Amino acid sequence: MLFRSGSDTAWLTISAQPILDRLANEIADTCYLARLVGHEVVSVAWATPSDGLRGFVVPGHKLAPHVAASAKAILAFQPQALADKALATPLLKLTAKTKTKRKDIDKDYRAVRENGYATCWDEMEVGLGAIAVPIHLPDIGVIYSLGTAGLIDRLTRRPVTKTVALLRAALEPMTRALRNREPTDALEARSQIKERLATQRVDSPASRVQ
Repeated sequence: MLFRSGSDTAWLTISAQPILDRLANEIADTCYLARLVGHEVVSVAWATPSDGLRGFVVPGHKLAPHVAASAKAILAFQPQALADKALATPLLKLTAKTKTKRKDIDKDYRAVRENGYATCWDEMEVGLGAIAVPIHLPDIGVIYSLGTAGLIDRLTRRPVTKTVALLRAALEPMTRALRNREPTDALEARSQIKERLATQRVDSPASRVQ
């Protein structure tokens, strides 16, 4: 079952639904797609296993840059100035494990770049977890992420590395789907690329978040 939001409905129905549905059944938990919009990360769609409804990711909602695995998986690859803007909003302490200090968040982002995936364990809500991988689009970069979320007890029944492998196995078909979006979506993507490139011009390599 795929839940959609906004103008992406037609494209998601045709292209992303089979990928997310298949992945949700393989992982046996909620799977979702997130996107960078300006300096914010927003959930685009989510799919649940066919054997029953799971939840935790509502389409169209903004995802906390310091907490959500899907947001970390995207923001870790953005220019310094864009990351600064994303983290300029109040960073709420949602649980005892929520990180709100910039040095700790930067460390998380660095780990995402080094490991190729992001996690969220008890950071948004006690007992809930998430794992997400960045989607590297040729000539665009990372403006999407693919993730899974659910109860930690359920997510940790298999090694994190195995879940990451399942997510990564879906990257190729999802990348093809994202690259074959409708013309209006392509224009929007190109506009966002220009914005990101303009941001990069004011960043020196030395100022990159490490």
